[in-house]
Amino acid sequence: MDRRFLSDEHVIRAARDFVCIRTATYEDKTEAKYLKALFVGRAGGDLRNFGFCILSPDGKRQLRRSNRGPNYVYADSQAMAADLRRIARQYAATAGDEEVNPTVPRMKSVRLGINVASCDGLPSIVVFGTGPREVDRMNGKLRGVIWDTALAGKFIYSATTKSSDLKIIAGAIKRSGILVIEPDAYGLTGRLIKRIDAGVSQEDLKSELIAVADSFTRRSKTHGLHVRNGRRSGQLWKTEVPVPQRVRARGRPAPRRRRRE
Repeated sequence: MDRRFLSDEHVIRAARDFVCIRTATYEDKTEAKYLKALFVGRAGGDLRNFGFCILSPDGKRQLRRSNRGPNYVYADSQAMAADLRRIARQYAATAGDEEVNPTVPRMKSVRLGINVASCDGLPSIVVFGTGPREVDRMNGKLRGVIWDTALAGKFIYSATTKSSDLKIIAGAIKRSGILVIEPDAYGLTGRLIKRIDAGVSQEDLKSELIAVADSFTRRSKTHGLHVRNGRRSGQLWKTEVPVPQRVRARGRPAPRRRRRE
């Protein structure tokens, strides 16, 4: 996905009037069926590992055609932000009794959370508790702080009650808390860089997370070199849904991008 669009401050501001979903694609069989109908449809073919679409509130109608990314739909990030504002004006939000923060955007597993964090060059947060209620309490504290401007988009989240999920995290202990993880280059393992106690106050939690976010250094990666080194060293990620093999015919030009505002 083209970060020139999704990282633009105007797009981010306009997107706050939408429910933004990061799809799991090959990591969820049920979701993959829905996405295939949305992005592949009657034309047939295989589901790609990325795509972009804007849907109506009921999720049944495409407001903008589906494509591989916003850069295939819009000329630039300003055009995207302007269009998002136009769409938002057509769909007034339902008024609630009080303003509440959105829920914590969790990946479906610790393993996947660490892998996605590595792909995005971000630290991973793992909420570990002895039971669902304890996990919910900690997620409630996170929910109250992570949407602050200083923290929004700075971490990838997951949660678990299984101590076995922590085996891939060096330095993790089987004690309830909010674990901040630095993923390895290939997102197969991680290293504990900070453990925050389950009983932390919301104010202290916010300040500790801001400190980590401000000090974290993204790992620079060059795609081709990263892939070659991974293959040589036997780094392998197994998806829930098998990834189809695609071979581009030699000499066949890449498809032209079709853009519109």
